[in-house]
Amino acid sequence: MDPVEAGLGCGSDTAHLSLLGYDPRVYYRGRGAFESMGAGLAMQPGDIAFKSNFATLDEKSGVVTSRRADRHFEEEGPILCAALDKLTLPSFPEYEVRV
Repeated sequence: MDPVEAGLGCGSDTAHLSLLGYDPRVYYRGRGAFESMGAGLAMQPGDIAFKSNFATLDEKSGVVTSRRADRHFEEEGPILCAALDKLTLPSFPEYEVRV
C-alpha cells in the first residue's frame, strides 16, 4: 500500500492523514503537532511542538541500548518528567519557551 503516492515511504503520521483523506503535503505540520493534538493539547497559530522519545543509554559505553524507553515508562517516566519540569531554557523576549 502506498498511502500518499506510489514509491513514497512515509511514517504512520503522514499515512494516517492520507488514509483519512487529508493530503499530508498540504495539512501535515510535523509529528510534534500531530501528537500534541492527539493528546488533546490545543495548538494555536505560531505554536511549535516537538516530538521526542526517552531512550536508554549504557553509561559505560555511551551507546543507546534502546531508542524507546517507554517499555518501563510507568516506573521511570514520572522521575524523568519531573526532571524536565525543572528544566530552565534560555528566554527570548519575543518567544515563550515551555517544557
